[in-house]
Amino acid sequence: MITGTKLKLLRERKRISQEELAHAVGVTQTTIGNWEHGKSIKHEYISKLADALEVPTNYLLFEKETITKVPTPEKENLSHGFEFIIKAPNHFFEDLNRKIDFLITRIDEKK
Repeated sequence: MITGTKLKLLRERKRISQEELAHAVGVTQTTIGNWEHGKSIKHEYISKLADALEVPTNYLLFEKETITKVPTPEKENLSHGFEFIIKAPNHFFEDLNRKIDFLITRIDEKK
């Protein structure tokens, strides 16, 4: 399996976005996408990727290298639950927080 394919598989199994992985490694989301599609990865980022994805560096470096257990997110151990991921500009969340604070204040006033 080539490095880009491994990278995408590991990222998806950990349930993290390209953006989240990019932040952990210190590159852009576009760079992660390029790597997943087979573009070469500078050696300085291999160890950062391995750390972020919780795999040995050799697994990413060598095509025939395998690992016995692919890391999975802790959330999979839960029998029930869900997660919302909302991608929006920061001002959206700031405005939403102000509105929620306003509602909480109004409810407290009525008590």
